[in-house]
Amino acid sequence: MKAFLPLLITLLIQAFSALAMMAVPVLVPVVPGPPPLTTAGIGVYVLFAYVGAIVGSLSAGPLVDRWGAIRVSQCALLLSAAGMGLAALFPATLIPAALLVGLGYGPITPASSHVLIRTTPPQRRNLVFSIKQTGVPVGVAMSGFCIPPLGAATGWASTLGVLALACMATAAAAQPMRHTLDEPSSLARSGSGQGWSVARLLGDFLEPMAVILRHPGLRTLAAVSFILSGIQISFSSYLVSFLTSELAMTALLAGSLLGLSQSGGVIGRIAWGYLSDRWGRPLMTLATLCVLLALASLVTGALALAHFALPGLALAALMIVFGASASGWNGVYLAEVARQAPPGAAGRATSGTLAFTFMGVIVGTPLFGLIASGVGGFAFAFGMQAVLAVGLSVILVRLDGRHRAGLQR
Repeated sequence: MKAFLPLLITLLIQAFSALAMMAVPVLVPVVPGPPPLTTAGIGVYVLFAYVGAIVGSLSAGPLVDRWGAIRVSQCALLLSAAGMGLAALFPATLIPAALLVGLGYGPITPASSHVLIRTTPPQRRNLVFSIKQTGVPVGVAMSGFCIPPLGAATGWASTLGVLALACMATAAAAQPMRHTLDEPSSLARSGSGQGWSVARLLGDFLEPMAVILRHPGLRTLAAVSFILSGIQISFSSYLVSFLTSELAMTALLAGSLLGLSQSGGVIGRIAWGYLSDRWGRPLMTLATLCVLLALASLVTGALALAHFALPGLALAALMIVFGASASGWNGVYLAEVARQAPPGAAGRATSGTLAFTFMGVIVGTPLFGLIASGVGGFAFAFGMQAVLAVGLSVILVRLDGRHRAGLQR
């Protein structure tokens, strides 16, 4: 029970933070709001949100040391709520709203990892981390199931206002556990006057990136996450637009399929984590996932090219498989980052790799939107994803071979 409550609250925090990130991209096809966003414009919004997420992620370490992981998570949720409130009241300020939502999203994973690494028995750590990481597809699934009907019924401002209140309520729900889980560091106990020089702050901010760049295996994993994150967020951000524009579906049905795909992501994160533990080769697990992702991308691209919707059950199955592969890699990936990190640097390695992960979203999501809105359309965009996934599979197989060769020496 002692390990269950931290897992539950960190999962809820992760889920509502992900819901905030997806609010505008999912709401736009239902209620464009003033000013309306185009397909490419969704990518611009996501870009600025993940710029904020990079800053938030790299700042998480010193903030957690000073204030505690739960307090940082509460403040992060309030930042996300403020961003959605700003977008609701002043839709013309979507860029600063996106930055605020991203600043709230960035610290969540490093902060929750800080909590779970201290409260989870080592023999169950991989499973617990995989379950916690299901918070992201759970949040995206909630956006797919809840935002389209809520937006159609209440409009732009009310929908974003309700979601902002949900984030605030989650932050309040975490308060009873803060004094138990937030152990003040020596920095916090020593007073607020120490350690706040510009040089110290800059060094703390850049150290997670330095940990990655000094370690060849972590550099490769960061590059893999750069591409996979772009594919993942492009899929979830543009799926509703793809289904409504290319396959002539209603926004409600498209939102339900988005939610279904992220349900596949929840199942996938746990299943891939279990398979990785049983197989004992997480890099090969990720390589297998990339092959499945390439196949799902090819089939979806073919549907876009033909403007043809599969029968209901077949399309639902495709979306589940796509979600399980596009959104299922994070738990295995983060566990492998922690395993390869230098001793005592797992937290900094996580923050550093997340910065590369978020940069992949910044590059990949707008690029997907530009390609999808161009001559090649969604068919070419999904085809590009398939090629990238195959390339990642080759890289991961080679990295696994080098790793095994190193163990045998």
